[in-house]
Amino acid sequence: MRAKVAVAVLVSSALAAAAASDVEERNLRQAMGYAQRGLSSLKKGNTARAREDFERAVAKFPELPDAHTGFGHLAMRERRFEDALREYRLAESGSERMAALRLQMESARFARSRDELERLREVQMQLEQQLSRSQMAGAGNSPVASGGGASPGQLQRQVMEVETRIRTLDAMTPPAPDGTPPAAAEVLFFQGNALFDLKRTGEAIAVWEAAAPRLQDFGPLHNNLAVAYWMTGRIDEAWTSLKRAESLGFKVNPSFRADLEKAGARP
Repeated sequence: MRAKVAVAVLVSSALAAAAASDVEERNLRQAMGYAQRGLSSLKKGNTARAREDFERAVAKFPELPDAHTGFGHLAMRERRFEDALREYRLAESGSERMAALRLQMESARFARSRDELERLREVQMQLEQQLSRSQMAGAGNSPVASGGGASPGQLQRQVMEVETRIRTLDAMTPPAPDGTPPAAAEVLFFQGNALFDLKRTGEAIAVWEAAAPRLQDFGPLHNNLAVAYWMTGRIDEAWTSLKRAESLGFKVNPSFRADLEKAGARP
């Protein structure tokens, strides 16, 4: 019984220590749920419902990238390109914040697991001692019960449960930064779209080029770069980007291809 109480106290302690982090994670999960529902509504054309869900998302988690991306999409539909650019930039900074927050949460979880591991090893030692005493008492036909009334079989099961948990915790590795979040690269594409519609073509090119190494297989990005290169007289680069878009299965506008052919020979 004492071993069971020790394990119960261990679990309660771990839960109490994680309470604040759990609240933040719960808010984040709820916010992500709202944002995903909003993006789904936006795809279906229900902009009112989408806006409502994005607002709920930022109320729960103000920096949520998906919510600001959604607001950016709404602004683009309404041709509010400056607003869209602002929201996409908030989404980019939010992606960086999210990556840092995930690392922080995972690091805290790993630290708690090390504390739990240390306590479990103490519990394991106590259980093994109780089991040994119980087995010795049984071998000597002693009527004295060991382990607060727990039988050798019960103690053995407790030892196995603790050992299983120890192996699980032992296998955990400390988290490491993931580098640039993929979502931040995708939102750069959206920023470029807003800049292009604001007639800030040079800035749009710079943003798309920054995203290109991380979105090598994203046809729309290479198509947009091809158009922007063509508009700024960079014909060879336009052809390279167009070919890349087509190789990825993107259907290039025939009118644009014809304009590009008029501008210069295919490389």
